[in-house]
Amino acid sequence: MSGQQLRHQFSRQFFGMTKYSRLGSWVIVGVYLAQVLAGIFLGHYLLSFTLSVATVFLMVLTSVFIGTRLRGLNNIVHECTHSSFSEHREDNVAIGRLCSSLLSGCFQQYKDDHLSHHAHLGDYAHDREMGPIEKFGLHKPLTRKTILQHMITPLLGRHLKMYSGVNLSGGDGRLFFGIKMALLVTIFVFSIFYPATSAFFVLLPMFYIFPTLNFWTDCLDHAGIVGAEDELEASRNVLAPLPVRLLFFPRNDCFHLVHHLFPNVPARHLETAHVALSKDASYQSQQHAVLPTHRSIIQLAADAS
Repeated sequence: MSGQQLRHQFSRQFFGMTKYSRLGSWVIVGVYLAQVLAGIFLGHYLLSFTLSVATVFLMVLTSVFIGTRLRGLNNIVHECTHSSFSEHREDNVAIGRLCSSLLSGCFQQYKDDHLSHHAHLGDYAHDREMGPIEKFGLHKPLTRKTILQHMITPLLGRHLKMYSGVNLSGGDGRLFFGIKMALLVTIFVFSIFYPATSAFFVLLPMFYIFPTLNFWTDCLDHAGIVGAEDELEASRNVLAPLPVRLLFFPRNDCFHLVHHLFPNVPARHLETAHVALSKDASYQSQQHAVLPTHRSIIQLAADAS
């Protein structure tokens, strides 16, 4: 059974899954923002201690934690793109624009690029998310060499041009452009008065850790299979231990194959949809759908060697 046939079979069952209420949606955004600010304050506090192995370890953990919170906001932008976050459509737009502004991005551009990714998955000429990262070879079969390349790429900073930066367009309107500019000015002024705190707990999480998590997540989602002809074979569910899922998928949206098959299913229900799909033989036969991720990747690498 193809991905299209599977979608037709389950679409009615997954239709109308509940989204967050208006209040719940904004509270979730507020919680992520509060966690970012709390992380920055904690980092500033840790800098007041004499450097030791323990304090350095805690500072690294804090910086990574802030990066995961930023990724959580980015995941909310993704959900808003599909109007699957809030039950109120206008809130999806407002929240998407706000979170994009706080990440120095543009919701409208993100939405256009992401919808092209769904429409033309793996077609580098038309997939505006995958096209810019073609040189990283996510379409290549997974071998020990390509896995090592995907692991090392962010450590060398080769991904930063495609995954980091500031979008100064006004595509989301004057209000959100103003919020974005106010944020950048605030970061600049904060950096003057608290340079170490800004460097380690604002700039590093925002412009390195967050983009690195995004790159590695793209690898987990698609590496080695993105060139497959059928969409049932072109994405991967990341069935990994809880710490890995919390690091890369703070919104528990690790069921990327489910998402590509049913993009309107809210992130909070992706696991429920995965369980239902797992009863289907064609879905169950896809190792990247049901196997623990490390096993499916090892199997792919073994098949390619």
